Amino acid sequence: MVRHSSLFSQIVGFFDRNQFARIVSEHDAERNSKGFKCWDHFVSMLFCQIAQAKS
Repeated sequence: MVRHSSLFSQIVGFFDRNQFARIVSEHDAERNSKGFKCWDHFVSMLFCQIAQAKS
């Protein structure tokens, strides 16, 4: 049981991973993936947006 979760994890929780996986599969988006999976890339880009990364 998780008593406290970060604000970021709460934001990520708004996104349905199953629906995300279905869309990735429909578009064959991971066909040339060499490192990050689409979900990992999405989460890292979301974090950069929230953190207002400038580089």
